[in-house]
Amino acid sequence: MFTLYGYNTFNPIKALLTLEELGLDYEYVNVELGKGDNKTPDYLAKHPLGKVPVLDHDGNLLTESGAICRYLANISDHRLYSADPLKAARIDAMVDTVVLHVGRWLAVYFWEEIICQRFFRREPDQASIDEAAGFLSQQLPYLNTVLEQNRFLCGDEVTIADTIAYAYFQIQEATSIDLTAYAHILRWYGEFSERPSVTAVKKRLAAAGGLLPYPA
Repeated sequence: MFTLYGYNTFNPIKALLTLEELGLDYEYVNVELGKGDNKTPDYLAKHPLGKVPVLDHDGNLLTESGAICRYLANISDHRLYSADPLKAARIDAMVDTVVLHVGRWLAVYFWEEIICQRFFRREPDQASIDEAAGFLSQQLPYLNTVLEQNRFLCGDEVTIADTIAYAYFQIQEATSIDLTAYAHILRWYGEFSERPSVTAVKKRLAAAGGLLPYPA
């Protein structure tokens, strides 16, 4: 039995999309961060840092969205990943590109334009947004070229690189990120948005609400 503890933000959505793409049955438990659900003794016993997501698989707890996605893929006959070490490493390389570079700067928009306004009641720091835009202007052309040459980020099949990247790129629906110059990223994003996994995740999160555009 899988239970995912999360909230409507990009890290839990990575795991939710992976669960759905793999067709795994699971229970979703919404952790209301704004109400301090993640600071209760019960939740801190699951994740001492009070972060989301947490995966409970038959009593075995796993934290960190990337580790959760890899674990789910590996126990599902390596679907969305690979049993071949070289292929797996190439998927890992794309995941790292997304998380450590592109996703890092997309997340700045999320922090400045959503988190800071909603929770800290302050205007976005334009210098931080400008810095993020500068780095993205260097990094997004690379992903755009990858997606010009491939249907998905690692070839013709969906991998965890796509489920992880999609969770970051949906930030653009709720912020001022402008992707109009990147036609192939937009093609990939639009196509992935039509997948049953995205529809299923929207349904899971619709009642819970949250910070990202699920539901739109």
